[in-house]
Parts: sequence; structure tokens; C-alpha cells
Amino acid sequence: MNKYYRLTLSVLSIIVLLILGIYIEGGINNLLIQFWFSSGMLLIVLLSLVDQPFFSKDSNVFVNSITALLPLLLLTSEVKEGLFYIILNLVLYLAMSSFILMFIRKNKFVSQNKYVLFFSNLNQLIGKPLTLFSVLFLWGLSIKYAFNTKEFNFLLTFWVMFLILNNNGIYQGLSNIFNKGFKSNFTSLGNIFAVIAQNTFMVKLNNNNFVDKFDLVKVRFSGDNKIHTGFIFEKILLDNEQWLKVITYGELESQLNNKLIVDEVYPVSKEDDLTIDISSLVGIISEGSSIEKIKFHYSSNQEISAGTVLEVSCNGETVLYQIVDAKTELINLSMMNQSGYIQGEAVQLGTWNIKQGKFTKYGWVPEINTPVFLARNIKESELLEGEINLGNLPNTNYPIILNKELAVTHHMAVVGVTGTGKSVFSRNLIKEFLGDGTKVICIDLTGEYKEKFLDEKPTEIIKPDIAEELFKTIGNIEKIMDKNFNKDNDESRGLKLNVFRTMVHQINSFLDGQHNLALLELPEIDNSSSIIKYTQTFFKALFKIAKERKDPNNKICLVLEEAHTIIPEWNFSGVNDKSSQPLINSIAQIALQGRKYNIGLLVIAQRTANVSKTILTQCNSIVAFQQYDKTSIDFLSNYFGTEISAMLPQLKFRQAVVAGKAFRSNSPMLLDVPEIIEYTLEELEEGEQRENLVEVN
Repeated sequence: MNKYYRLTLSVLSIIVLLILGIYIEGGINNLLIQFWFSSGMLLIVLLSLVDQPFFSKDSNVFVNSITALLPLLLLTSEVKEGLFYIILNLVLYLAMSSFILMFIRKNKFVSQNKYVLFFSNLNQLIGKPLTLFSVLFLWGLSIKYAFNTKEFNFLLTFWVMFLILNNNGIYQGLSNIFNKGFKSNFTSLGNIFAVIAQNTFMVKLNNNNFVDKFDLVKVRFSGDNKIHTGFIFEKILLDNEQWLKVITYGELESQLNNKLIVDEVYPVSKEDDLTIDISSLVGIISEGSSIEKIKFHYSSNQEISAGTVLEVSCNGETVLYQIVDAKTELINLSMMNQSGYIQGEAVQLGTWNIKQGKFTKYGWVPEINTPVFLARNIKESELLEGEINLGNLPNTNYPIILNKELAVTHHMAVVGVTGTGKSVFSRNLIKEFLGDGTKVICIDLTGEYKEKFLDEKPTEIIKPDIAEELFKTIGNIEKIMDKNFNKDNDESRGLKLNVFRTMVHQINSFLDGQHNLALLELPEIDNSSSIIKYTQTFFKALFKIAKERKDPNNKICLVLEEAHTIIPEWNFSGVNDKSSQPLINSIAQIALQGRKYNIGLLVIAQRTANVSKTILTQCNSIVAFQQYDKTSIDFLSNYFGTEISAMLPQLKFRQAVVAGKAFRSNSPMLLDVPEIIEYTLEELEEGEQRENLVEVN
């Protein structure tokens, strides 16, 4: 039923009621004080046709009951008996209960206690204007006029005719009669019953019509008299009747469609030549969305999961979002009908800047019921010098681009439990650094790096025989200090200076040599005092050299593999805090000041919980593979936010969350790391031999 029909019926009903009333009462003055007349006017004008033509909310019921209460209280004492008190108590019940329900049911779409739902639906049934004011109107007639009198019969006939004309089925029939010339060319699926939002309609499906979800439709909307195109988003069975939820997001200019009946919904025909593609539709924006995070009603055959990238149109801009969570919801449709659905949540990535190849945050929220689609692929972005593509957003070609220089100079951390792809990713990243001529020094506790980097021909930054002598010297220093109550003397200071100078010489030899990759091997994986002092002296020597050289063309990347062993959080250290703190301080000095001297850290660890936060907090870029422990997730939420961090336990193999200064896009996001194949030295040599053989042939 469109607004023009309702307005016409309202005006005609008022005129007829006035004429009848003046005829019966003999004048306008007597008419205005009649209870039945005020009830009839409220039924027609204030509520039934203007405010609540389709349904009543708790707040509507409250307003209805208060409106009905006022004329009841003004009645004379002669009629205040019997039925009056029943009606009065009913109105008082509606007023008080609906007022309470307004606060209990703050979110009308969320499942409530079954008793709350029962009373809410009961109130909406008896408190809607057509019911409440019809009761008042008929009771007002009964106390004023005797049954079967001409006055009573005239007004009763008026009421019956009003109900008939106010029926949606009658409206449909009248529309068909007045527009029968158009029916041979157009078959209506149904008519608009309610306008939910600017682009969303509830449609009552006509009998014998069969439609599917996502069928394309068109409607000539009475609100603007334009032809809108859209699709069927949802089919609902309510009280044994079929209802459709129709979403519109386009307009048609065809002259043929000017013959469409207003507020009737029609299937799109071939003549419409429509190019709407909803094959990638995921759902529609639902209430509760914000600028940073949208909520959407999922209703699709598309397979989605955490990390799936979505796109939504907002004020002509395409805004990208990434799914972080989903939950089931229950909608209360009527007293005995409920419908379940899935509500997804996605955080904003931003709009894609094609020229800059990165996301830019967008400062507004999409309108409710805006269609949500899977993200489409884009034109590939060009990499600048010194950049690499670490991977793409899941199921798209949106790249995650890293600036290698910033990754080194501003420090980077890669974390993740065993078996997630962290180690292979890190080694490939190191090879990318080496390819730019960066000098890389890896703290190798297991000997794994020597094996994995054979093709890079790594060298030992401290020659094995020299390292053995240095450890012996450090042992002697500890014995001397133990005898001197843990204090230095001239002998211990001289030995320390010799150890320091030896390390400076070894490091300089590497930095001036042809090799780009060096390993610092430690004899055992623990935090014994000797290893801590050995490592501490090495870092101090390295930092001193970097300060003296201060060469912008020669960058140094210090890789801390198994970082929890080298720089443990104080409560995870194998020795007392006083012994390990100088080591952490020496690395912290590199973390805090290294950027000025072109030396940076690559921290690799299984968990953030047992790694020094003094060092980790200086890492300006983070790559986080799967994490389980709450301490690590809480720490990473400082970089990623709580919504993104909550996905960490659900990450798949070779999936990671990234954020930081070294990435073109600063927004935290989940990426798929491409498969990286590591070859042994023998496999590489065999490959070279095959290539040479092909060239010879």
C-alpha cells in the first residue's frame, strides 16, 4: 500500500466521518466533545495511517496507550462502570508494560527471553492502533447510541468500510482494476508492504509466484517515482505466507518501465538490458556498524572465513574490509516466528590508492543494507627499488609490499609457533636483504643457518679457534672476579679489553670482506654466564664499529633467531636477572640508536611472552604467524588491535598478520604467504649442471 493511497483514504475518511458526525449530532460543536469521534479521528489520522501503517514497536504501543488514556480519563462518571474499567486497566497495562519493554529490548533484533518476547508480541497485537482505537471507537458508540439505531448503524458501517479499504489485499485489487491495461505486459511478484531503509523493502509475495534468492527485480517506488533495480536478498516464511526482502542499488531509465504499477515488484526482463553482477555478493550491512568496523548480515553461497577481503560502496568510493569474526543471531519476526542468521564483522583496510599501491583509511560508514561483495582483483602494483611483495590478501591480488631498508633500520620482528611457516619466511627475508648488499649477521644457536644458507656461502664472524680462546679468556675473567668478590682488578680489565679488541678485529674483517652473510655460533643453547658475557661483548663491539663507520651505503642486519634464548624476558632467563640484564642493555642500545648508524634487528621468536619487551617494543614492523598464548596475543594487540589479534589462534599454515612502518599500508592485515621452496646446495648445483647441459646442446 503506497503513501498516496493511504493519504487519499485518510482524507476521504476524515471528510466522511465529519459529515456523518455533523448529521448525527446536529452540529460541529456537539461533535467535537464526543468520545467516539476523538477515537475515530485518532484511528484514522494520528496513528493508523500516518505513524504505524504496517507494524507497531514497543515505543509505538506506549504512545498509543498514553494517547488512549487521556480521553478515557476525561469521560464523565456516568459511563465509568463495568466495561470502562476493563478498558482502562488494559490501557494502563499497555502503557506500563511497553515502557518497561522499551528498556529491556534495546536491540529489537537480538533474541530475548521467551517471556519478554511473548509479552512484547502480545502488546504489539492488542496495542496497535487498528485494534486499540477500534475498541475505543466501538465502545464509544455503544455508550452513546443504542444498538440497531440508525446512528449506530451508520457509524458501524463507516468503521467496517474503513477496515476493508485499509486492507492491503483490497488495495492490491483496486490497483489491478485501475491499472488492468498494464497487466498483460507485466507480471507482479508482489507489492511493497514496508520500507525498512532507503534501499530496502519488505515485499509480500503474491500467490503462485516462485522466486529464488538473488533473482533480479525492479520496482517503481512511490517515494520518488523512480524505477529502482535490485535483487531478492532473503525469503521468509511468516504465518504461512511468503515474504521477500528486496535490496535496491540502481535505477532504470527505460520508457517501457513507466507503465509499472507503483510499489509493485517485478522480475527484470531481457529488454531491461541490466548488467548487475551479484555473483560475488556476500551480504548486506547491518546495524551497529562503525567507521572502523562493519557488521553484515551474511546470506550467500560464497565461502568466506576470517581474513576474507570484502568491498563495500560508500559515497561512490570502494572501501575494503577484512573479516575478523562472525556469530549467529536470532531475529524475532512475530509472536511465534523467529529467524536465525549469521552476522559477520570486518575491520576497515581503507580505499586502495592505485598510484601509491597502498590502502588509505576512509572516514565514513556505509549505510545500513548496503550490499557487501567479495573484493575484486586489481591492476598489479609496480614494485619500487628496494621493495618486495611478501604475499597477498587472501584470495585476492592485493599485495603486501615491504620496504627492505625500513625493515632493517627500524627493526622487525617475526613471531609464530613451530610449524606455521615462520622459519622459511624469515630465511627468505634474509636472502632478500642479502640481495641488496646488506651485511647480515645471524646468531646461530643450532647450526641450522649454516646448513640452510650453504648457497650464500656464509662465513663465521668469529673464527672457531679464536672463539674457543675467547671463551677460555672469559672463563678466566670470571674466576679472577670470583676471587675478588665479583669486582674487577687490573688483570680482569686487561683481559676484557683483549676480548673486546679481538672481536672488533673479527667483525671489521667480515664487514670489509666479500661475504655478506656471517654466523655467530654459540656452543650451547642456554643462558650460562659465560655465553651471556661473550654475546654481550660481541654486541658492544658491533655497535661501536657501526657508530665509527656510520656508512649509509653499508647496512648491517643483526638476526636474533630463537630470540627468547638471547634476549629473554627477565622471568624466563636461565640465570639471575643481574647477569642477563647487561646483555639486554647492549642489544637495547642497538634497538634504540641503531637507525642512526644503519644497523637494525630482525627478531625471530616462537612467542612474544618470553622475549624481552625492551627489545620487542622497538621493532617498528611485526609479522605474526599463529599464536596461542594469551600473553603474546595481548602484547600483539598493541600493534594490531584486539579484533585482528583475536584471529591469531585461527591462522592457517603460511598465514600471518602484518603491520608497521616498513609496509606501504600501515593498517594491520592478514596475508597469505606464498609457498617458498628451499633447495639444498646439491639441488642447486644439479640445476646449474642441467642448465649448462642445455646450453651446450
